[in-house]
Amino acid sequence: MQFKLQGIRYLVALFLVIGVLPLRAQDNADVAQQYVELADEIMRETKAYEDARDLYVTASNLDPNNVRANYMSGITMLQSVTKGKATDYFLKVLESDPDYSFDLLYKVGLGYHYGYKFDEATKYYEQYLDKLAANPDYLGNDMVEESVVKRKIFECEQGKILMEFPEEVEIVNLGSDVNSKYYDYAPVVDADENVMIFTSRRKEGNLNEDVADDNIPYEDIFISRKVNDRWDYPDNIGNVVNTMYHDSNVGLSKDGKELFIYKDENEGDIYVSNQDENGNWTYPEPLDKHINTEFSETSVSLSPDGNTMFFSSNKPGGEGGFDIWVSHRNDKGKWEKAENLGTPINTPLDEDGPFIGFDGKTLYFSSRGGNGMGGFDIYRVEYDSASQVWSAPTNMGYPINTPDDDIYFTPSKDGKHAYYSTVKEDGIGYTDIYMLKVPDEMKHEDPNAKPVVAAAPVELAPVTLTVTVNGPSGPTEAVISLREVTGTGGLAANRTSPGVYSFTSKEGKAHEYVLSVTKDGYAPQLITINYPAAGNDPINLSQTVNLVKSKEQPIQENKPEPRVMAKGKVRNVYFGFGSSYYHKEDAKYIEQAVAKMKQDPSLELELDGHCDSVGKEKFNKSLSINRADRVKREMVKEGVAAGRITIKGFGSDKPLASNDQEKEGRELNRRVEFKFYKK
Repeated sequence: MQFKLQGIRYLVALFLVIGVLPLRAQDNADVAQQYVELADEIMRETKAYEDARDLYVTASNLDPNNVRANYMSGITMLQSVTKGKATDYFLKVLESDPDYSFDLLYKVGLGYHYGYKFDEATKYYEQYLDKLAANPDYLGNDMVEESVVKRKIFECEQGKILMEFPEEVEIVNLGSDVNSKYYDYAPVVDADENVMIFTSRRKEGNLNEDVADDNIPYEDIFISRKVNDRWDYPDNIGNVVNTMYHDSNVGLSKDGKELFIYKDENEGDIYVSNQDENGNWTYPEPLDKHINTEFSETSVSLSPDGNTMFFSSNKPGGEGGFDIWVSHRNDKGKWEKAENLGTPINTPLDEDGPFIGFDGKTLYFSSRGGNGMGGFDIYRVEYDSASQVWSAPTNMGYPINTPDDDIYFTPSKDGKHAYYSTVKEDGIGYTDIYMLKVPDEMKHEDPNAKPVVAAAPVELAPVTLTVTVNGPSGPTEAVISLREVTGTGGLAANRTSPGVYSFTSKEGKAHEYVLSVTKDGYAPQLITINYPAAGNDPINLSQTVNLVKSKEQPIQENKPEPRVMAKGKVRNVYFGFGSSYYHKEDAKYIEQAVAKMKQDPSLELELDGHCDSVGKEKFNKSLSINRADRVKREMVKEGVAAGRITIKGFGSDKPLASNDQEKEGRELNRRVEFKFYKK
């Protein structure tokens, strides 16, 4: 069967009319199967997922036992703006045929995730991880990698945090004068906020009367002007800028004179159209080789003076996926070689949609990494021109961010409000353009600040720390780590010989670290290390740690704890900032605790959860309990009776290290401690 796209809707409507007629049960099953076959044909020959979805959903309603109808209803729902509705259909498949697809449990979790049901999503994600662990040799196309699923679990944790402490923002749909029943997105405004340019797939005003391969009109660029403090009905920007096929704006200079456009050519390039003195737009021309490459460039933003360009690209040399890059315009008006902004802005996942604010120092962007709640989340960073360092990214929070993609965030010049596109219940179409009023703590400061001049990265010489751990008879093996005190993370240890370990860094920034050294039978040691910034010449540091035998403390008669502490310790398990998911490398300590409990049935275990001091104490108390509960669930899964384990959460009341000098939280304080007692 061959389809003409404009005839699909008529055919679908005909079948849907048939579907509402009264039929016998057997007839229902037969008609449902016909719907499924027609929908399958649409999926094979087109990208008209919406039309296919209508047929699959109708087939599922006619015959709830049709596994294919339910499964494909869920699949096509995940490709819609109502992704959370996919769960119901996947659950029907799970009940009828749990092995219908290898990743079915993951898909159930995904539906719950998009529907803001984070605990339910986590449960199914973890069940899928168990299935994955039980089938290590499975390599089918429906296998989702462990790292992807664990990222989803982390996003669910972040979603709970962000929703528990929502931002007090007012988000307003711009209404039917601006938004259509189709996709409207990527809004950009000029400095005076008199002109808004955005991309729309609306039928009205589109240059092409035909539809694209998904049976929806092509992308065109539209322009709206503010009249009496309201955005007027938009006009097509015209056939000089738009073509008969997909055209999308991705950026606008602050003076509104340079419009940047994305085109699919050469894997995806950025073009620029200039507005002349008569207000007419010129034919778009591609940016030069220092911006456009043989890879994909997708979005762009200019600094207030027009001499610094931020853009996204997946070209080599970045942190992974799409990254944010920066280029400077020289005295001849040419763009110079672009430099990657590096961490902490870029992550191994995708970053896109940069926007440098009108203050010249606040950068907004979207990322699939960081502490997001799912899809792209919007972040902000500020540039310190004195130290030439970007601040750590701040998630813009809920309800600005959602489990779906949130991208292309454009603040006004005064910083009091911003424009972006998203999906919400009061929406008019698939995605709509919204305006939000920005809280005071998110506003820009000096709008006349100088634009960012991001320094190009320089290859620095290594700084190497050598640690020698001595016991009574010389160098001895120990558990050693170097964790950052002024932020998250740390450096990896390399064992060079028995009892000798090295750490290496090439970062051009000084850090304060805590060196942790533990060994059974010896007192644990925590040593502060002032790690210098890397420079042009190598730097070698050394530290000797002399272990001291631990002393058993006599039990005091007036000790409030009636239980007797058992001998032997297991090292703490540590957690990322805001997360109840322990570091992967610490799993071995949970395994040690499991082995200890199985070896001695008379033992009971208390798991004490702790946090750093960042955030509200109410949340920290809850998070510390969740951390302890996470470790308990892992131990119960390994065969330890739940009744032998109790959990406590202390929030930030019992720090191991000072919280005074840092913003992100001290990693040594984000921990779960193991306390073993005799019954």
